[in-house]
Amino acid sequence: RATGRGFTIKHEKFAELFRFYAFSHFYRGVELSFLLLLFYAYGTFSWCNCSWMLEADFYNNVEPLPYEWKTRCYANFYQSCVLPTNQNYGIMSYSLWLIAATWMWAPFFFNPSGFDWDKCIDDYSDWQQWLTTKNDSSESWLGWWANELEYLEHSTPFSRLVQFVRKTRFLLVAVGLYLQMMFRLAYTEQNMTVADDFALKPYIILGALVVLLLILACAGYASGRVAKKMTFKQKRLRKLKFHLTFAGLAGLIAALLYFNLRTIVEIALIVLLVAYWVLQIAIVRLGFRHAMIETIAALFDRSVGWIIFGPVLFIAMFMPFLSAFQQRVMFNQAFTSGLEVSKLFSNDAVTKPDPAPKKKKKRDE
Repeated sequence: RATGRGFTIKHEKFAELFRFYAFSHFYRGVELSFLLLLFYAYGTFSWCNCSWMLEADFYNNVEPLPYEWKTRCYANFYQSCVLPTNQNYGIMSYSLWLIAATWMWAPFFFNPSGFDWDKCIDDYSDWQQWLTTKNDSSESWLGWWANELEYLEHSTPFSRLVQFVRKTRFLLVAVGLYLQMMFRLAYTEQNMTVADDFALKPYIILGALVVLLLILACAGYASGRVAKKMTFKQKRLRKLKFHLTFAGLAGLIAALLYFNLRTIVEIALIVLLVAYWVLQIAIVRLGFRHAMIETIAALFDRSVGWIIFGPVLFIAMFMPFLSAFQQRVMFNQAFTSGLEVSKLFSNDAVTKPDPAPKKKKKRDE
């Protein structure tokens, strides 16, 4: 509907917003949110700033283990040694959370009727249809994704190397999570400490790198086999999916018997980070026209879409007043009143089929 100011008021569907903002806003917003959650889970916001020599008589002039002194310092010297170093996570990270939220949800704030429940339901149906459509046009996820990565076919080896180095950040985060998890399982929960001359310390780091490289090699081998034998029969493909699903469920049950929930979540995050890194490297190395690459990329894009669109659906369902607030902020009072009246008329207009006219019986003359 034209307003006379050179622009048109139009509600953009979520699929269109995803096509337009995925690489510039949504991916970066989700990545920044993930890093902020890691900072909250593994960051240090207070520490003991005093030496154990304060309690030298208690320890008989023998240096205690770090966890022992930390526990006693927090219990007996919190006001003098811990409180001055105390930092608040919210104050430290609120600006970054604001940036992440702006990247992920700013397009919805300026989208007319972006939080309207009926519009959100239509957007969800259109988004699912866009994801499942299998063709090379821009109206499908596959066509849009191939078009966004088409520049790789004309990129130079140096630009590919730069992109490879940039994507290595996911591998480094996965290695850091792995080392943190192994340190917690092997030392922190066992009330042990790592000595400076600990002989196995280099082997822990080397083992983490070897495991990740083996995962990468297995993924590359599997992708090569699938590329050579793309003519899988439907029965064999269903059988393979069944075995993989069964193995995954069995592994999850076994993990629940031996690990706690935190360890399982850490393992899942490590696997997802490594898988995403392998995906990015495979795109740079093999190109994007690959069945396995397309499947994994579609899975990650679907997850990102749910992270972005899920809170919007929640707001539209349980906080309808935000939709009215958005309309009042974007438009003037007269236009907002017109929208409300049009909604009332649309709700009152119940679509009922008109009764079929009765045919008159012909009288025999």
